[in-house]
Amino acid sequence: MKINELVEKINEHDGMRAKEVDKGIVIGTPNNMGIFSIPEDATNFIEIDTWATSNSLYWSKSNREYLSALIEKFLHTPVKERFPEKHYRVRLRGFNSDGGHQYLTVSTRYSTINLGSVFATVWNTGLKQTFTADELNKIRERFKGSKWIVSMLNDGVEEVGK
Repeated sequence: MKINELVEKINEHDGMRAKEVDKGIVIGTPNNMGIFSIPEDATNFIEIDTWATSNSLYWSKSNREYLSALIEKFLHTPVKERFPEKHYRVRLRGFNSDGGHQYLTVSTRYSTINLGSVFATVWNTGLKQTFTADELNKIRERFKGSKWIVSMLNDGVEEVGK
């Protein structure tokens, strides 16, 4: 389970709150955000800091079981797999317009990178302009016969977000 997935699942549950902080996750209630602190590299319950003497004051038994199951799943996830996959965008150097720099864009009409139309346009979060490393490799493979396109794809890669 990834860190962001754990936070999301806790926040979906009524009466529980979680947020990602530097090097870990803080879990609590909407009114008390510090009941647990889980280091991002924790592998067992002993490594979890707790500031509550009785969690039954905060959650019902079924809610404690729900939270415990989520934390257990997180603790059993290898540390390297807990972080969201990195995403990248590709600025196409030399491609500019009045609207700004141009970025590699893929049509989302199709379900796979290999079938979609590839084009350049200004940065627009409503379009498919961020890619995982695997997706970028598929795009490079698609254009492997055109060295200048592959070179452009390699030169303009920028990491975005986490």
